[in-house]
Amino acid sequence: MPRFSIFLLMALTVSTQAQDRTPIIFDTDFVVPPQDDSMALMLALQSPELEILGITTVMGNDSVERATSDVLRMLEIGNQAAIPVYVGADMPLVHEKSEFAVNNYGRWYSDDMPPMPPGGYPTKKAEEESAVSFILRTVMANPGEVTIVAIGPLTNIAQAIRAEPGFAENVKQLVIMGGAIALLADGAGNITPNAEFNFWVDSEAAYITLRSGIPIELSPLNVSRKSALSREWYEELVAVDNPLTVLLRDTLEERFEQQPDRTWFMYDQIAVASLIDPSLVTTESLYVDVNIDHGISYGASVGGRDTWPGAEGASKMNVQYDLDWLRFIEMFIERVQRSLPPGNR
Repeated sequence: MPRFSIFLLMALTVSTQAQDRTPIIFDTDFVVPPQDDSMALMLALQSPELEILGITTVMGNDSVERATSDVLRMLEIGNQAAIPVYVGADMPLVHEKSEFAVNNYGRWYSDDMPPMPPGGYPTKKAEEESAVSFILRTVMANPGEVTIVAIGPLTNIAQAIRAEPGFAENVKQLVIMGGAIALLADGAGNITPNAEFNFWVDSEAAYITLRSGIPIELSPLNVSRKSALSREWYEELVAVDNPLTVLLRDTLEERFEQQPDRTWFMYDQIAVASLIDPSLVTTESLYVDVNIDHGISYGASVGGRDTWPGAEGASKMNVQYDLDWLRFIEMFIERVQRSLPPGNR
């Protein structure tokens, strides 16, 4: 083949690869490792199939201030400081701080100053534009092209739906880590007996979002519970040094020293992986709704093969319930261990 033809073929290949990238907005209640949000972002950053247009923060695991500070620092560590970050909701739509919230997991209600991330507070700053404004502007300017990966409470997404009637129909897809479906195996809650944490923190936002008509891929606790990060897998993960694996070693080693025989679920990581390779998960199409009555089942997600009384407005969506664990963890490790893009940290 003539030399100029080889160069042309290479250019066409690069162009095709760029066109094949999925543009995403990464919406997260971020906390640095060992939180699952941080490992999910590592996977997204290291996956050329995804183009992260921006990161939007929301309260959940901790305050929105901590989510923002930590994700800015993570981008510096990962040599991806060019990705913009937008500050989102600092409280749920309706849900108020309670004694139960304080005594259980999560500091979504906190107004404390964020603790210093590994290596110091970030020098990178968040954008002045709000998360909801960025989400609306980006989706409406690119109808049918942008996928939103939402791995925290859905407050930012619900606010966008409320603010612009045409927003929902212009989102290509919404990948959500949230919920627990009792109809399927491993469907119990993890903050109350029936409710999953993200949906419980802002149940009203989950209710609005799931009923919006946006095409949804739901990654609930059912599929998360098919994962098992053991010490052996962790040691394989950190066997190769780069800034991401060094961070994981610094923050996860103590966990495995204290409980060497325990395995840990991977939640948000599976949601991101399923966007990269849908064949990693098994799904069923179900109607899914969320209980917003402030009683014993507040925040519980309910899935059914047909609608039921009270759920007439529920939408049908793909619900993940099984995982090819071996292929998933091998892909996760290989991606995170890749060389980082050049840049200054």
